Amino acid sequence: MGQKPRYNRSSSQQGMSTPPLDGTEDKTSRSSSPFYLSRAVSGSSNPSRKGYRRPTYTDLDDDWDAVIDETEPRGKQKSYSSGSQQPDAFSRENGHQNSDILINTLHPEFPVSSEVDPNAGTNSPRDHGNELRLEAQMKSQNTKFMKFKSILTEDESSVNMRHLKKLSWNGIPRELRALTWQMLLGYLPTNKARQSSTLKRKRQEYLDGLHDANVEALFDGKVTPNNASTSSLPVSSNRDNSANKDKQLNHQIKIDVKRTSPTIKLFGYEATQKSLRKVLYLWAIRHPASGYVQGINDLCTPFYQIFLGHYLWQLQQRKASKSGRGQIPSALIIPGMIDEEGADSCENELLNDPILDTYTWETFDTNRLSSRVTSIIEADTFWCLSKLLDNITDNYIHEQPGIIRQVNDLRNLISKIDNSLLEHLECEGVDFIQFAFRWMNCLLMRELSIELIIRMWDTYLSETPLGFNNFHVYVCAAFLIKFAGELKQRDFQEILLFLQNPPTSSWTEKDVELMLSEAFIWQSLYENASAHLK
Repeated sequence: MGQKPRYNRSSSQQGMSTPPLDGTEDKTSRSSSPFYLSRAVSGSSNPSRKGYRRPTYTDLDDDWDAVIDETEPRGKQKSYSSGSQQPDAFSRENGHQNSDILINTLHPEFPVSSEVDPNAGTNSPRDHGNELRLEAQMKSQNTKFMKFKSILTEDESSVNMRHLKKLSWNGIPRELRALTWQMLLGYLPTNKARQSSTLKRKRQEYLDGLHDANVEALFDGKVTPNNASTSSLPVSSNRDNSANKDKQLNHQIKIDVKRTSPTIKLFGYEATQKSLRKVLYLWAIRHPASGYVQGINDLCTPFYQIFLGHYLWQLQQRKASKSGRGQIPSALIIPGMIDEEGADSCENELLNDPILDTYTWETFDTNRLSSRVTSIIEADTFWCLSKLLDNITDNYIHEQPGIIRQVNDLRNLISKIDNSLLEHLECEGVDFIQFAFRWMNCLLMRELSIELIIRMWDTYLSETPLGFNNFHVYVCAAFLIKFAGELKQRDFQEILLFLQNPPTSSWTEKDVELMLSEAFIWQSLYENASAHLK
């Protein structure tokens, strides 16, 4: 999309055809959530029919007793034969093969590693039409890249945030996403003179926080109720209770991290899981009003993987520059990730790896990262996650009033956009809390692929204030309306099964961008209207 859409209705408001359901149901439970559906679905859902039973909500929090080894196995991972080529660190986001000639022609000072179309064999022929489409797509991407490059480099002293937000709303180039996200969140200063020192200080604060919380000892199981606190404190029942709560918190986070994004290989590595546990544990103890709530673990993953991807990309470009293929401007990279002194042995090993250009965030083994780089990625993830959650704190405090408000706003918004859909849902006894709670709690991360979520977050981070609160309600409305025609033909049980596993596996960025356009239109129409959500 070139610009935010004008006020014209799109065909996405119509019901769209969908592939068959696989019948699976996500039964993810949550700690501290009072809303878990308990109702008989075998009988009628219409209150006027015999045998109808009003749904009740109970707390189903049995995860404290869960056994780590019993969590669901990770999904089948992609494998690459010795004769096939792996995509580069960002290929899954684009799914096409780059031409080095085209890239070097457009900006020769900025080498980009090649990518492979996952839908085509290594040696499969491409017809002329496909080549033209790929070339047009690549030119479009490079045009977008050059626009971002201009904003990030035109002023030697600072970055124009207003221009950056406006451009980011329509999507951020994968090479510049990590840097841009940090600026949009307010973590990385737009004042370029302060960037390196600020990141160095914040990364050290993260390490100090881990040390003060004695996280390593806790993770190794060496913390007991008698040594969980400092020796200067008197031994008391309060101290014992605090230690037990810390152990319970660590146990819950360990369970959730182990089952985070099970189909993505990156999050199956032991090093990745340990990093996420550190980030989540430190965030929880620093935010006692809310503490850790299931679902926050999902919000970590986009940050972690794009920062890892950015580091791999920096390595690939550093290796390319040593080969005389140009050097990327310093204004386009996150400071401090590469060891300029050359003392990082793990990093040197990667730079000398002959297949460095083939490594991806999907397939790279994070156990190969040095402790220095690991702590940098963790720290950046921690602070960016904190910035995000600061905007939706009400979603995770006691009784989660922010989510309840968002769910109610979604219902009222649907009554304005498609009242017949609302009437059908109510006729079938479907309460919005039954499906929309997860949409608000996990920001649709269970409904869409991680690539599409990252694209959505480009827009969310460009909103003022951040779009994870109000704008997200309009996105959820657009998401629900996309399936309106299908839902109106289903009964209670079928509706819930459908919404728990919506048919989005074939969605592309175009589908998400259309949904964001719809959301923008409805926000423009209804946000300032008198009592539009009352």
